[in-house]
Amino acid sequence: MIRIGPAGIPLSCKGRTLKDGIIYTKSLELDALEVQFVRGIRISEEDAAEVGEVAAEADVELHVHAPYYTNLAGDDRNLDLTRDKVMTAAKMGHIMGAKTCVVHPGFYGERTPEEATERIVQVVGMFRDDMKSNGYTPKLALETMGKRKVFGSLDEIVDVCREVPDVLPVLDLAHIHARGNGSLNTVEDFQDVFDKLIPLGLKHHLLHFTGVLYENGNERHHLPIKKGDLRFEPLVEVILENDYNVTLISNSPILEHDAMYMQIILDRVREKRDQRLAKELARKESGEEAPEDEEEEEEDDYGLDDEQPRKKAAKKPAKKAAKPAKETPKKEPKKEPVKKEAPKKEPAKKAAKAKEPEAVEEERQPRCAALTKAGTPCQNLARGRSKYCSSHKGYRPPRNSG
Repeated sequence: MIRIGPAGIPLSCKGRTLKDGIIYTKSLELDALEVQFVRGIRISEEDAAEVGEVAAEADVELHVHAPYYTNLAGDDRNLDLTRDKVMTAAKMGHIMGAKTCVVHPGFYGERTPEEATERIVQVVGMFRDDMKSNGYTPKLALETMGKRKVFGSLDEIVDVCREVPDVLPVLDLAHIHARGNGSLNTVEDFQDVFDKLIPLGLKHHLLHFTGVLYENGNERHHLPIKKGDLRFEPLVEVILENDYNVTLISNSPILEHDAMYMQIILDRVREKRDQRLAKELARKESGEEAPEDEEEEEEDDYGLDDEQPRKKAAKKPAKKAAKPAKETPKKEPKKEPVKKEAPKKEPAKKAAKAKEPEAVEEERQPRCAALTKAGTPCQNLARGRSKYCSSHKGYRPPRNSG
């Protein structure tokens, strides 16, 4: 069985109580939630009991995460504080009906990795015994860590779990990927992770998944899945191929949104896998062999994220667009005569415009008002504002006799 859910109350949930978060998680068709006590445990036993009832009714699987500030490799002075935090988280998890109590292992400090492993084995054994003596049902679970200065590589966590029975590993795939400086890329890479767990004989796996920004083998911070280079599809292939019983917790910055995205990818990969298996079964029954080109196509389609299909889909319309591209040269000759005629008309218009002022000037300038000696009107243009031309300057019109 595969369950998926967020690490904490969904961001888009209007109510901010755990009960609201569980009901809202179920409404999103998700069926798991990891209760976050990472910055302190602020819930009463009565409220925890109600949370457990709501989760059981909604069929939402619960896990709890103990406070961050614990150090299983610390000295005796700090060990009591760590024990109190872990035991309180385990107690509340027990009341809620949680499956596991997730704990960060701690720091190497001045110890060597071997000394830190020995110390943590000792402390984890004590905590496990305390939980059993108190009747707490959640399993103590150690999370893989994403920074190399912190105890919690996959091998270290597996070693502790082998030494202390009933203690479980929590596979934070983003932390493993970051600590390995980008080590999880293929189906084989993810399969190697699960193969290391075989000696533990686990029947269920608790997984954390998110995008991650890392540098030189150290996690810097979480990212939305689409923003990181850790792909979810290869992990799904491994889970489906081996029929693993897993709970996937999204500890992405966009919590439930990436949890729903993981569900979409899971459904997509499962559908493709079922189609492939159906084809293979049909060929076996008919005795046919798979065409080589189809095998290559299946390999190319594997692990596509939501952006890659868009790129492939974008290439298909390009073939249809090739036909109108051939028709464009036919339209060009129609446009060329229009472009060539334009320069011929422009000089004519300019010439016409250039002559217009002279013609207007002549029309506006009056003719000379004087009479020639023959008694006919003078045809010359008047000079300036005068009524007469330069030839008739000082002209005086004759007076009428009688």
